Amino acid sequence: MNAPTVFISYSHDSPAHKAWVVRLATDLRANGIDATLDQWDLAPGQDVAAYMQRGITTSDRVLLICSDQYVQKAERGSGGVGYERLVVTAELIQNIDTKKFIPLVRNNSANTKVPRFLGPRLYVDFSQDQQYQAKLEELAREILGVPSAIKPPLGPNPFSGSAPAAAPPARTVGPTGLTASGKPLLDDPWFQNHAAHATETIGKAELLAHMELRFALHDGLNKSQIELLNAVRKSGIRTFGWPIGITLENRDEYRPRPFEDGIRAEVAILDRSLSGRPSYDYWALRSNGDFYLLQSLFEDQRAENKIFFNTRIVRVTEALLFAANLYEHLAGC
Repeated sequence: MNAPTVFISYSHDSPAHKAWVVRLATDLRANGIDATLDQWDLAPGQDVAAYMQRGITTSDRVLLICSDQYVQKAERGSGGVGYERLVVTAELIQNIDTKKFIPLVRNNSANTKVPRFLGPRLYVDFSQDQQYQAKLEELAREILGVPSAIKPPLGPNPFSGSAPAAAPPARTVGPTGLTASGKPLLDDPWFQNHAAHATETIGKAELLAHMELRFALHDGLNKSQIELLNAVRKSGIRTFGWPIGITLENRDEYRPRPFEDGIRAEVAILDRSLSGRPSYDYWALRSNGDFYLLQSLFEDQRAENKIFFNTRIVRVTEALLFAANLYEHLAGC
């Protein structure tokens, strides 16, 4: 599928305004939109009128940067803006409902934000620099045809008086996250007991930032404790910090140990002697494949009231890769 083409119409108000238009055009191209701009595509000696007419008539969409000066020039019909107004008006006469022309408001303090020849068209307001990224996404979604809000399908009239349609035949569906009795797999008492212990301990350590994982299988396994331990050892994903399912061998108190019908490990470090900062790692693996983890995140040690989304992205990715490795190794035991 070809990239949508866009022609940018604007007034050369100032060097700063021209630089802003270049930034917009550059960002559009970075988002898969083939933007045409005179600062790139118009060379000395080239027919300016032909360039403007061809750009407006052949592009999929036309962006009109409605600054104060742009609106004034459009109303007076002066300069290049005045000529582009004639070309745009000709197309509007042929199709008054067209969505081809998108007004963008920038550097416009007047009451009239959009030239009259565009009519009451909805514009994208780029007046506030702090909202630039949000407005850029709004514009790009419109041009690319990927709206952020999708209109739901129309349902039947519940008051039509007609008999309700027969229910479709039952069909087999995949796993639902529920047991055969309808209870959530991850609410099993085994998970609740480990969660209670880990939550109480990390609370005593006063470590706030943490992540919790729960994995389970619909068709359970039956693995020995040594098989569980070997699978965890082979499944670690190492990016930064300690991996999920850490298996420390250098300190006896931190080694994974047999526990009930599985194994578990608890690494509570509060004196900074081993990792350089307090941390808490707790995980448990059951013979049937149930896995539970509660692990502190070092965001506690970063700036107050700051959210570091990159940590969440990395840890979620690690969790999915770890789960894939774990169940692959358990299946091969």
